[in-house]
Amino acid sequence: MTLRAVIYARVSKPGEKSVNDQEKVGRRDLAEIGAEVVAVFTDKQSASRYRRVELRPGFVKTQEFIRSGEADLLWSFAANRAHRDLDDYILLRRLCIETGTLWRYGRRTYDLSVAADRRATNADAVRAEEFGDDLSEAVLRGMREAREDGRAHGKLHRGYRIVRDATSGRPIRREAIPEQAAVIREAARRALQRESMYSITRDLEQRWRAAGGEGLWTPEQVRNLLVSPTIAALRTHEGKVIRDGKWEAIISVDDHEKLHAMLTDPSRRTHRGSDPAYWLSYIAVCGVCGKPLSPKKELPRRPKSVPQYRCITGHVSRAVDLVDSVVEPALLRLLGTREAQAKLSIPAEGAGPSLEDSLAEKARLQDGLLEWVREAARNGISAALVKAYEAEVNSKIAEIDARVRAGAADPLLADLAGPGVEGRWELMGLLDRREVARAIVRVVVQPVRWTKEPVGVEIYPAGVFE
Repeated sequence: MTLRAVIYARVSKPGEKSVNDQEKVGRRDLAEIGAEVVAVFTDKQSASRYRRVELRPGFVKTQEFIRSGEADLLWSFAANRAHRDLDDYILLRRLCIETGTLWRYGRRTYDLSVAADRRATNADAVRAEEFGDDLSEAVLRGMREAREDGRAHGKLHRGYRIVRDATSGRPIRREAIPEQAAVIREAARRALQRESMYSITRDLEQRWRAAGGEGLWTPEQVRNLLVSPTIAALRTHEGKVIRDGKWEAIISVDDHEKLHAMLTDPSRRTHRGSDPAYWLSYIAVCGVCGKPLSPKKELPRRPKSVPQYRCITGHVSRAVDLVDSVVEPALLRLLGTREAQAKLSIPAEGAGPSLEDSLAEKARLQDGLLEWVREAARNGISAALVKAYEAEVNSKIAEIDARVRAGAADPLLADLAGPGVEGRWELMGLLDRREVARAIVRVVVQPVRWTKEPVGVEIYPAGVFE
């Protein structure tokens, strides 16, 4: 009788290639033993209890499929693709025993009703959990040591760069970028003289870009930069200053305290110039000539007139409320998913592995993998087990690379993205809303025949969503 096989594939971070590769390996392996693939389920999230925030839908469907009696064999690339802790393993083991389902990974088939096979999978389950525990403890230990020693932690702050060892490439320290530090000091000086954030932002943006500064440069972002303890070389933990840091300060502690008191005062007006009146003015463009649309206010002597976005050459004109009502929900849908949150996320300072910790962890994994492969060759460990171990370590390295890339994302977008975006959007000022729209969507207003096409607004993803 031909065995009916269900494939379960998982990666801890989004990445179609890895999931697809696991499926290809599974189909090839199952074909060699004469089994028929009847279903494939996948997940793109961690199986570790330390990182999992919700049930894995693909794994739940796999269990339901097995429970329905539609499969004789479960295939996974390795044991730890199906589970990362003993609680999940025990449930899967009981399910396989109760339904008579075989489990195959590492080119070996296990019958969990047989004591010897059960001992083998038990040992693999323990190793999978220990591997996750060791990584978690190493990261936490590194975070604690960095905090106690006053070393920098969290995402790489604006105005700083990492200095690395010329031989090993390992991070040694963080230092201020002279050109960017000069811009930050100038912004701090002018803020202490009670110049408006809008004026400071407008005047210094060109210098900031010329100095290699990246990310949004808005009044809100400049304010957040100036109140940050990091630029005064103060170490924080859970949002509180706990000690002096061991990196170069850009401004003095005295200036930081003055800026923090002044810029966080609720009674202070943060903008003294004239704000743009409309959200998408000079952001939306004409569908005919491509020029930005300028605002046209309602006419006092014409009670029925409404504010318009209009092309300066007269190609298009559309009511502000109409365009905004179409673009806003589309933008929030784009930002409101967990995928958008993952794409734009930044680990909060003090709340996750620092860049140095992440890179050190990656180097440790790479060194450990090389040594393990050498030891495996000396001891005659099978190629299948070597490949499974390599896949596990490379998966962790991919997670670290994704975490490091996320640290370069823009903080304004990172703070906004994810479920519940509507509430955060309501609290956001017009200037930041304009920067968000400019960063992630392209709005095109087309000519329309009013009787049949009342909107004519096209919205295209831009920036990181292209």
